[in-house]
Amino acid sequence: MIVKGMAFFDIPCEAGAVEKLSFYITELARWNERVNLVGFKDMRSIVEVLLYDTFFLHGFAGGSPKTLDLGSGSGIIAIPLKILNPDMEMHAVDKSLRKIQFQRHIKRNLSLEGFIPVHGRAETVSPVGAESLVVKAFGTIQKILELGKAHLVEGGRAFILKGTKEEAGEAPGFRLEDIIPYRLPRSERRYRLFVYRKSETGETGTGTF
Repeated sequence: MIVKGMAFFDIPCEAGAVEKLSFYITELARWNERVNLVGFKDMRSIVEVLLYDTFFLHGFAGGSPKTLDLGSGSGIIAIPLKILNPDMEMHAVDKSLRKIQFQRHIKRNLSLEGFIPVHGRAETVSPVGAESLVVKAFGTIQKILELGKAHLVEGGRAFILKGTKEEAGEAPGFRLEDIIPYRLPRSERRYRLFVYRKSETGETGTGTF
């Protein structure tokens, strides 16, 4: 399933990356039997819904030198992005200690240098200075931008994964660059990626899409 998903999203299927992704997903499913890390209990759904979402996002945020995953949960965005981008400095912030402990477990076992799981809240963590902010299932778009602003460099971009019902929000200092509809393999459900840029001039607005 992992290899099929990588092929669907045109991600090179390097053996080392596939092996690490497989370990991560296997451990996520194993831990999830004892502690609630994700809503899905079967490995197929974890891969085809959660991991494939990250494969899609990789095509947009994969080249970022420093990235922040806000409300990172079990690391379903942060860890695969780090695996696929070994040189990326990835910060993963979440208020749940058990989820951060799981991320640390994965970091130790896969020797993920430059992967930094942080237990805390966005408003209390020291500014990261990231070029990219990646977020899924973490409140409204407006709230995400308000909390993420301090952690993005000027000109940095926020990539926010949402369903089709979410409307574009506004926040001071951000401009909406794009709304990209997408779907995942083996699913008819539709999703959208909202892309915002932190404005160097302080402008605020939404484009016409």
